[in-house]
Amino acid sequence: MSDPATIAAHLRRLRDDVMSGTQLADDEDAERRLREARAKRRALGGLQLNLTPMIDVTFLLLVFFVCTTKALDKEGLLRADLSERGGAMPADALSLDEPPLRVELRREDARTRVQVLAPMPQPEDPEELGFLLASRRYGPENPAGIFAADHPIELAPSADAPWEDTVAAFNAITRAGYTRVSFARPQ
Repeated sequence: MSDPATIAAHLRRLRDDVMSGTQLADDEDAERRLREARAKRRALGGLQLNLTPMIDVTFLLLVFFVCTTKALDKEGLLRADLSERGGAMPADALSLDEPPLRVELRREDARTRVQVLAPMPQPEDPEELGFLLASRRYGPENPAGIFAADHPIELAPSADAPWEDTVAAFNAITRAGYTRVSFARPQ
């Protein structure tokens, strides 16, 4: 293998021979040497970028985000009509504001505890919360109920309550027939 300086000198000599018009003894041999010299020069002087590590990192990032993303399929009952429910409502001068029924979710002993802040039996899980609130909803099918369907209910999850349990409680309340459910800060 020759170093770049020798290859450059050889190329200069070949160029000078061709420019001066002198015949080389063996034209085919000269062309072969010229091609070899150019190939060596390209190989030594060219900058090549290895893309394999970049592709590996890209796929690792893709696998990381796919594995850490949770599919939130339980959000089907979350309503997006906040402007209709939370906007300015006409106030009747003779009506009193009903205090909302507060439902708190707390994490205790590696499970989420549901607590209704009202004098009624306490549910064990969000499904039981839905049955309890459905039995307390006033309507033609339940005239002994104590809460109207539009009675305000505040759902107050604690900071450590899992999101899945919060969504399950929200869905249970809306399945029980209540229309004014909102999230509140924990007390």
